[in-house]
Amino acid sequence: MTHSTKLPDAMPEIDKPTLLIVADAHHCRFIDVGGHTLLEKETMDSKELLHTDRQDVQPSPASMGKGGMMSGVGEEHHAEENRLRDFAKMLNEHTSVVIAEQKIEAVYLAAPSRFLSEIKKNMPAAVTKVLKSTIDGNFVKEPAIEILLRFRPDLEESVQKLRDLENYSSKKHLPK
Repeated sequence: MTHSTKLPDAMPEIDKPTLLIVADAHHCRFIDVGGHTLLEKETMDSKELLHTDRQDVQPSPASMGKGGMMSGVGEEHHAEENRLRDFAKMLNEHTSVVIAEQKIEAVYLAAPSRFLSEIKKNMPAAVTKVLKSTIDGNFVKEPAIEILLRFRPDLEESVQKLRDLENYSSKKHLPK
């Protein structure tokens, strides 16, 4: 699903091919930025953890309480860690391919802190080289333009300065 958003004319043009990556622990959006256009071409989803109530699965000793009660935390915790690590690996591999194919010069990455650290742990050199900024937080559901402005507040400031100049009137702003 490709979704395109046009930036306001007052906003400066983005001259370098740029990639915005916004992720949470289960979903990731890739947004291409160039000129006055934001183009969301791809999304990626994590392989979900499958919960089972199978009888043949034995609890690990770590999930046993003092009275032989199972806490159920041990196996699920490790499975979730593995899923996060695998998703971060998928994201890094895909990002490397996109950077090479599209000759991306700037990458901005946003994800919740736990997942962000997992992504950074095994980030390929090709990605690290063009990574301009990271933001800790979950912004997956935000519109593409809001995400861009989180990474590049200078763009919003430029628009505001232009608006201020347009609203200037010698009649309204007489010298004192």
